[in-house]
Amino acid sequence: MAHQDFVDFHFAVLINRVTNVMPIADKLLEKRMLSTENYSKIKNEKTSQGKMRELLPVVKSGGPEVKSYFYEVLKLNEPYLVQDLESPSSQASSGVLQSQEETQDTPEDVLMWNQSSKKHSSTIKELQNDRLKKLVGSIYFSRNEKYFIGSGSSGTQVYLGLKTDGTEVAIKRITKNPLNNKTFENELKHLQDLNLESKNIVRYVDFAEDDDFYYLALQLCECDLESYMEDLRKPEHKDKKDAALKKIVKDVLIGLRDLHHGEVIHRDLNPKNVLIDSGNNARLADFGLSRKLEEGSAVYTAKAGTRGWEAVETLGPSGDSRYRMSSDVQVAGMLMYYILTDGKHPFDVNNSDRETNIREGKYSLDDALDIVAQDLIKRMINIDPAQRPTMDEALQHPYFWDDVRKDAVLRKLGDREEVQCYVYLEEIYNLYKQMENRAGGNPTATLTLDEAIEHLEIPKNKREEVRKGVHKAVGDDVAKLKTLCDTAKKYSVKKSFSTWKTDLSQIWTSPKDINQRAPEDLLVLFRFMRNKLVHEKLRFDEKKLLNQFPDFFISLHRLAKELSWDY
Repeated sequence: MAHQDFVDFHFAVLINRVTNVMPIADKLLEKRMLSTENYSKIKNEKTSQGKMRELLPVVKSGGPEVKSYFYEVLKLNEPYLVQDLESPSSQASSGVLQSQEETQDTPEDVLMWNQSSKKHSSTIKELQNDRLKKLVGSIYFSRNEKYFIGSGSSGTQVYLGLKTDGTEVAIKRITKNPLNNKTFENELKHLQDLNLESKNIVRYVDFAEDDDFYYLALQLCECDLESYMEDLRKPEHKDKKDAALKKIVKDVLIGLRDLHHGEVIHRDLNPKNVLIDSGNNARLADFGLSRKLEEGSAVYTAKAGTRGWEAVETLGPSGDSRYRMSSDVQVAGMLMYYILTDGKHPFDVNNSDRETNIREGKYSLDDALDIVAQDLIKRMINIDPAQRPTMDEALQHPYFWDDVRKDAVLRKLGDREEVQCYVYLEEIYNLYKQMENRAGGNPTATLTLDEAIEHLEIPKNKREEVRKGVHKAVGDDVAKLKTLCDTAKKYSVKKSFSTWKTDLSQIWTSPKDINQRAPEDLLVLFRFMRNKLVHEKLRFDEKKLLNQFPDFFISLHRLAKELSWDY
């Protein structure tokens, strides 16, 4: 069957069985195969079936290209479903299934199952045929211990389950009592919030209740973070382990960013509340302790969270604690270190008490070998909440830049006038400083930038070009010149690139390659790298210049942020 025919042939079955709808819609939106208006309609639907009923007609009317792309994205997000639908038996029975869906006369003794999970498939098959399972609302459930898969906050138990439409779910079974009622209502409110729809947040599916319990049906994930990390320790995963852990870090931060965009504070980040779905994506879970920022930027509540995974500002002596988004950020920094170091905690210093060390800001990042990762973690776990980055800022950190991103930054910022003319700007700045030292006064009051340029050793045929460049870079503002040069020097001290001219002269040996007259600082190296990238890209890549100085992009990122350079 051609890929473009897949949608038409399985139209009704897809409506019933696709559960990962929003990730598919996201990809179609990125490719401009889905309008923002249709995307909003899909997002506003509360069930996966409702979302698919909005999505599929758009795909069907989009023509072969859209149908083929939908097929490829579906295959990435629902591989087992596609495999099942492409099997000969499924092809033969598809017309029957469609007519069942349309007439709603599926036999009651047949429990539909839209398989996605690999890990839980054998157990779900048992549940599918379990005569003792009971139906609560539209959720099939059994208390048999073979279906038990974990525990949630407040002692809740989590079981495998199935909905009547065949969706696999994890069921949080919550005993009804005054305390649990409030926690359940709070979690349900957040899970049903359409503003929190994210590929890195566990998806709400349904809920039901009986006289004694609430049944909260959530997207079924394969395992928790600790189990996933344990699996990655196996020899066969050695080559992919580092990349997989870095992806999990990014997923966690994206999930937290999306929560914060919805003005929700998680308040209980820890390894047990990070789950891994069937596509190996990390998803944040357990929102019973989460709180909405109704007013202002902080929430004052009784102490919440898990011991050892708490922000310093929430460890006050009083019974009430102050939670901000920055509180989540500090704990996310601890979690990032935990993931990248295979289970270590930054505040476990010499096996001493974590909580005491958090209070005192006493940590160690020695096990994080990547200094770029160390830099981000150090900023996130800062004892001062005001110094921590937002989640948007954390995700912009060079730790997450691949070579394509680094290439783009070099090209864009490397063409700024401040960078192009920096050698001359730095010489003018040094001239002002020399005159100030000799005269003991303020030379900028009597010497303009144009006059300063006349003091430089510049060939006459280049003098006008330099003058225009200097004015484009800083105008007539000597204070701006000073800020630029001081900032560049600040981020050049005691760095891996502090002797870059000597280090790189072994690669670029021609006297014309490296300007020996230029200062050995960040912006001169920046322009050098930009020029080599643009004009000698093959050699640039061959010598792996992007990896020569691991703290170069950290320094560049900080300088650009301080100088408000957009990139």
